Amino acid sequence: MQAERTIAAGRVALAMSSLFAVWLDPAEPARFAQASYELHFAYVAYAVILALGTWRWEGGTRLPIVTHVIDLIAAAAFQYLTLGPASPFFIYFLFSMFCGAIRWGPKGTLVTGGVAIVSYAIITASASQNLYPSQNDLNRMISRLVYLAVTAGMLVYLGRYEARLRSGIERLARWPMPAGKSNERALSESLEHASGILAARRALVIWEVAEEPGIQVASWSPNGLTLARQSTDGLLPILPSDLNDKIILSADSIDADATILLNDANGRLAERKGLPLSAGALDLLQGEGLASAPFQTDTCSGRIFFTGLGTPTSEIVPLTDVVSRAVGWSIEQIQLTNRLQAIGASEERIRLARDLHDGLLQSLTGVRLELRALQDAIEVSDESAVGRLHALERALAMEQRELRFFINGLKPAAPPRDDHGGGLAARLDDLGQRIALEWKTPVSIRVAPGARTSSTAVAQAVPLMVHEAVVNAMKHARPTRVAVTIDETDGHLRIVVRDDGCGFEFKGRHDHEALIQSTNAPRSLFDRVTALGGQMSIDSTPEGSQVEMLL
Repeated sequence: MQAERTIAAGRVALAMSSLFAVWLDPAEPARFAQASYELHFAYVAYAVILALGTWRWEGGTRLPIVTHVIDLIAAAAFQYLTLGPASPFFIYFLFSMFCGAIRWGPKGTLVTGGVAIVSYAIITASASQNLYPSQNDLNRMISRLVYLAVTAGMLVYLGRYEARLRSGIERLARWPMPAGKSNERALSESLEHASGILAARRALVIWEVAEEPGIQVASWSPNGLTLARQSTDGLLPILPSDLNDKIILSADSIDADATILLNDANGRLAERKGLPLSAGALDLLQGEGLASAPFQTDTCSGRIFFTGLGTPTSEIVPLTDVVSRAVGWSIEQIQLTNRLQAIGASEERIRLARDLHDGLLQSLTGVRLELRALQDAIEVSDESAVGRLHALERALAMEQRELRFFINGLKPAAPPRDDHGGGLAARLDDLGQRIALEWKTPVSIRVAPGARTSSTAVAQAVPLMVHEAVVNAMKHARPTRVAVTIDETDGHLRIVVRDDGCGFEFKGRHDHEALIQSTNAPRSLFDRVTALGGQMSIDSTPEGSQVEMLL
């Protein structure tokens, strides 16, 4: 409705100015001056009435079409009555094309422009032959036809450009929400959506999260998403400090010698020779045409690169900035979702641990007391019954210990101390002594001085994984000794549990892929390693087994 009101106001201004022009200088020939004046007066009245009516118009498709046809007919009539090819009211055709562009976009412009060009050609040719033979100015008619064609072409271009901008705004409004999705899926959808807005073929985002080691790198293309955590070596700083907050454009192939455009404080673009990206970032980029912008949130900061853009223009600068901020917001939401899930899981584990401790564990303690009282009540002569009750009570005590370990594993661990200070080694040493006392089997645990955990989640998981692996060996392999070594290999924390028992049901080596298909692997331990993004392998022989975990 606002568009119709704008058109109506423009129509009133055009009609009144045309009426004033006719009154000031009546067009030739004189016999049509009165008719032109009356027609313009009627058109002014029509424009004013229509302008007043549009303020109460409630929308629809009929009114714009009807008024558009009337405007074209009026333009043709004015052209015919006033000097033919040289008519000063040629502007009415231009006005109709602008109205078509506002109402229906590029298609409306093309249709209106075609009607205007054909109408102008027919009317001016007829008027030149019948009414104005002395003014048959073919050159003027051709030049005005060219004006109409060029104007129509420019309006079509502007209409398509406006449609692209509107589409970009609409896509921004439909930005995918990361809630309820896996990290990979949420990030893939965000980068795919962002690339679609900028018409890019690939996207690369590099960011770091506060209080977390290393940096995150995600690369998206139509083939899928690649997500990994990397060290900062060779990647940071991504750009020199004076370019950290700049938006970068480039139409060249992506290399260190590319010519780039940088935005300045006034919104202008300045050209610069050379793309001063870090060597690691350059290795991750490919293609021609680059747009890059930084983002900063409460918990993370980084930079996103879009490639495969062709030749980016200055108009893409604000859009790149907005899209980059939206990607940063998505990453922030993913981090927040992960933290909320971890908090929720921790609270649920605490509740479960409390319920088990106050419920099942206390009940088992009561059963043990009843068994012990029953042993005292049975006569000593019945040694077999007493022995069976004693064995049952011992088995129940062992299960209680296992349940206590399980409950302790559910409780939140204390923040990990610096591993160089012996934090991980001390915790594992306590664990080894406790298992050795319970199972009456020697357990040695050695932590290499250079081994350290990369995150809180891994630090909390290592003692639980070692406990589960050692207890599995005690239960099923009946070893005389168990040895655990923890060291660092190629950036991975390597945990090896060896025993001299009877081994697993299978013999030989099973790597991670083989264990996925195996039904004989320690499934709980395997799932725990996989959940942390690690790899597990097992070597089994009749003389013992070795379980290796890489985190």
